[in-house]
Amino acid sequence: MKLLREPLVQFIGIGAAIYLLYAVFSAPTQPLQENKLIVSSGEVQWMQSAWKKRWNRLPTDKELAGLIEQRIRETVLYREGLAMGLDEDDAVIRRRVVQKLEFIADDLVALATPTEDELQAWFDKHIDQYQEAQQFTFTQVFIDPDKRGDATLDDAAQIKAVLNAQPDPIAGIEDIGDGLMLQNYYVEQSQADIQKQFGQGFAESLVSLSPSTWHGPVLSGYGVHLVYVQSIIEPAKPDLSSVRGRVLQSWEQAQRELLKAQFYAALRERYEVVIEEFDEGETIAAVQGIKQ
Repeated sequence: MKLLREPLVQFIGIGAAIYLLYAVFSAPTQPLQENKLIVSSGEVQWMQSAWKKRWNRLPTDKELAGLIEQRIRETVLYREGLAMGLDEDDAVIRRRVVQKLEFIADDLVALATPTEDELQAWFDKHIDQYQEAQQFTFTQVFIDPDKRGDATLDDAAQIKAVLNAQPDPIAGIEDIGDGLMLQNYYVEQSQADIQKQFGQGFAESLVSLSPSTWHGPVLSGYGVHLVYVQSIIEPAKPDLSSVRGRVLQSWEQAQRELLKAQFYAALRERYEVVIEEFDEGETIAAVQGIKQ
């Protein structure tokens, strides 16, 4: 039904489900001084279910008894910790409670399946995310500044002239230039691949070079290079059918984040927030009421 897809209806459902879960699974409010501790049948069933989900079988009587005793131990220590006020102003506990509520919100955000038009619209808007990268086939000759010193650029210009004058522009390149622990010849490499090998500056320079001629000097972290681009493969424009799984996953993630943000905004509106003003010259301790 279209009505169930409306964010407002989903928010109401999420809120109702949270309060319902709290009412079903939370223990009745009771003074911490009361020494009565109840392990409900629902908790025992949850322990059995969690064990079966993990181990693909129900726990034995001994294992179940151990789970129950662990639950009792945690509850006893938890209550005593609360009685001692150990939860107050504790950043770890604060973050943990926030995390649990966010987990509940994640579980309760049930996404409707997008229509074909919705998925197509999402794909069209974010098509760059699914576009395959250009592939470059190129050859490089290294000119080592550590060996050649001030003559590096002059030597590079002379070598480039010789290479461009050859009938076969990449013939004999293994014997030209200086040694480097990288290949001379690379086949169908993306800009990201090239960057991993030669660094960002080299990769950005290479992708702007025209094919079928020697270029240089092209700089990298190693030194100076001459570069010959044999070919550039332009990938086909993607279509929805070829990347449908990725598009659906991205759409669901974006919708989940949107609903979570709107869910928090709805909760946020219930609070009046007051941030007290303070002079910039005051110390943090003074702001907190601790006068030095």
